[in-house]
Amino acid sequence: ITIAREKETGTLEQLLTTPVKPREILIGKLIPYVVIAFLDGALIVTVATLLFNVPFVGSHLLLVLFGFVYITAALSLGILISSVTKTQQVAMMLAQTTTLLPAVMLSGFIFAIRNMPVPLQGISYIVPARYFVKIIRGIMLKGAGVEVLAVQAAALVGLTVFFMFIAARKFSTRIG
Repeated sequence: ITIAREKETGTLEQLLTTPVKPREILIGKLIPYVVIAFLDGALIVTVATLLFNVPFVGSHLLLVLFGFVYITAALSLGILISSVTKTQQVAMMLAQTTTLLPAVMLSGFIFAIRNMPVPLQGISYIVPARYFVKIIRGIMLKGAGVEVLAVQAAALVGLTVFFMFIAARKFSTRIG
């Protein structure tokens, strides 16, 4: 929503007069949300383990590292949405339909992916939450290591690069 808001209020032109490249603006927009997401994640894991007695048998450091990869992938999708929309309202609606609903319905968190119709299984490959659900289950419940979760981490890195590449291209071609 941040880029769409900048477009609506006219402050994006002020940003573009600075000697900052479009990708640097996009990364600068991501950093505060990464920090907020880490704080949310730490709170969720703390409440899950202390209040609900959810076991945590894996590495906390590994969860933090993979959490960073997931957060970056999810936020880069948000930056992509914000960079291709013109208004905050459209960005919010598009973000809800492309992130929240697929994260809940297509990630394997509620419904097993193998039981979904084949077209939905295909769509689930571009949902970052699909990979993070496997990561968090693997680390917290099974104590899985990097060797087991490397495929999911690589998929998240690939999605991040893909989303950021498109966002940077759309951002620079629409504005500059």
